[in-house]
Amino acid sequence: MRQTATIAKYALMTALVAVGTFVVRIPTVATDGYINLGDALVLFCGVVFGPPGGILAGGLGSALADLISGYAHWALPTFLIKGLEGGIAGMLFPVLKKTKWNRFALSAIACVVAAVEMITGYFFASWVMKGNAVVAFTGVPENAIQGGVGAVLANLLLFATSRNGAFASVIGKNQFYEEPRHIPPQSNDTQK
Repeated sequence: MRQTATIAKYALMTALVAVGTFVVRIPTVATDGYINLGDALVLFCGVVFGPPGGILAGGLGSALADLISGYAHWALPTFLIKGLEGGIAGMLFPVLKKTKWNRFALSAIACVVAAVEMITGYFFASWVMKGNAVVAFTGVPENAIQGGVGAVLANLLLFATSRNGAFASVIGKNQFYEEPRHIPPQSNDTQK
């Protein structure tokens, strides 16, 4: 039963990443791609669900968005780059969490490091696909904007959902939200 719930969560987040990537697209000449909001959800999935959720939702969701939006030639690099981005955020956050710092500061650090991987990954993928490092470098500023905006939005989403205990209880066990505290029932025993 628990495994089915986990698969359902990952599937839902994969769909959300695909929709978030597909719905808001700003085409860019330098990257032969587009700036999108999917990075925010990739990073969110990584921080909340750990490496498996970040890799699956980030990689599959982003690659699906490329396939359905006419960028099929980017689907495989996107699968690898965005999957690794979500995986890094998911792997780094619990390591940083051991420092006992504020979890929002730690999630911001994890998201920025993961976004740097995305920027670097697309630089090398573009270099291979276009055969020219200088041309590939022209996409770095646009990818940096996308990664930076994604990191900020992911942390805003983490903050907004952390205020809602219902959200944390729906997603169940995760690595970001604090476990609900169980208050023992008070006894109505009036006898002494």
